[in-house]
Amino acid sequence: MINTNSVFDSRVKIQQVVDNQLPEFIKDENPLVVDFLRSYYTSQEFAGGPVDIAENIDQYLKLDSLTPDVIAGMSTVTSGISTTDTEIFVTNTKGFPQEYGLIKLNNEIITYTGVTTNSFTGCVRGFSGITSYHAPNNPEELVFTDTDAETHASGTSVQNLSALFLKEFYNKLKKLYTPGLENTQLASNLDVNNFIKESRSLYESKGTEESIKILLKVLYGVDSKVIDLEQFLEKPSYAE
Repeated sequence: MINTNSVFDSRVKIQQVVDNQLPEFIKDENPLVVDFLRSYYTSQEFAGGPVDIAENIDQYLKLDSLTPDVIAGMSTVTSGISTTDTEIFVTNTKGFPQEYGLIKLNNEIITYTGVTTNSFTGCVRGFSGITSYHAPNNPEELVFTDTDAETHASGTSVQNLSALFLKEFYNKLKKLYTPGLENTQLASNLDVNNFIKESRSLYESKGTEESIKILLKVLYGVDSKVIDLEQFLEKPSYAE
């Protein structure tokens, strides 16, 4: 689950308990079965994976999960990376899963086993995964990509592929609750969940000074002052 910021409740995963769920005779006759099942469930329970979404759908759909760090889903490399490096230093890891998350640098997908405040550790290079929920020629199909290890320069953008599902959910909410803004890029520092909760007030005050202030704050992240130019126009009724 995407729990770097403690947005989600911690839940036990199958991979953590599979050893205790198997009968002893199976483990005695097939010593590698535990490792096989643990690896299998690890591949299904990573953040954004099928089992993870199925088991934690209630938490994924919480508006409080839509934090700016998760919605942006980006960080930046702070030190050059070779094709064999297993630790990647970045500006921050907020909004990224604690383990087995998927990140994308240029054309390379990478998974990792741990994070610090400014690095991904135990990286597995040239990984594979879903890079988009909409294929260019068929929006209803996923895009699954195989990649190879590459070199990356300092300043390279790091995309959080584990947040793709939350971004899709976010886009659905924008279309439902903020019609007209569903295809508009909103301010990066916007408190998304609070905006969606209070979006009704924007539409109820449509055309007023307050609605214009709210809209500019949502789009550009700035506090604005609205000047009514009509107040400065000369009118025939002013004549003596």
